[in-house]
Amino acid sequence: MVYLVFLILAGIFQGLMVSLNGQLGNYYSLMGVCFFVHIIAAILLYLYIILKEKKSVTFLGVPKYVYAVGFMGVAMVASTSWCTLRIGATAMLSLSVIGQMISSAIVDHFGWFNVVKKPFHWKQIPCYLMVLAGVLIVVYA
Repeated sequence: MVYLVFLILAGIFQGLMVSLNGQLGNYYSLMGVCFFVHIIAAILLYLYIILKEKKSVTFLGVPKYVYAVGFMGVAMVASTSWCTLRIGATAMLSLSVIGQMISSAIVDHFGWFNVVKKPFHWKQIPCYLMVLAGVLIVVYA
């Protein structure tokens, strides 16, 4: 139950974040928006690790592919900022759901990044199509 609450809160914060990134896009370039978003998050995370966890920050022993998340984060913030200003937060997040579903299904199917391997089943396609139909209704209605 706790996970469900956290996931709902994460979704709420994501919707708010996208709208605020779009507003930042009115004042700064895409790289400026990415800089502010990531530097603030990095400082807060660093302070949490140092003050709460009482650990030192180390980059050793982490698989190299994990650092790709930084590039993905910059691309995500830049694209959400740009798209939100042009098509709105609801349409942008609705369309991004399709990309999230496709990439997460691939990751689950192959068990990449040490996630539990959950093979894709063709019986899931109607569910994906229903989500796609809902997204298209949200975007074009």
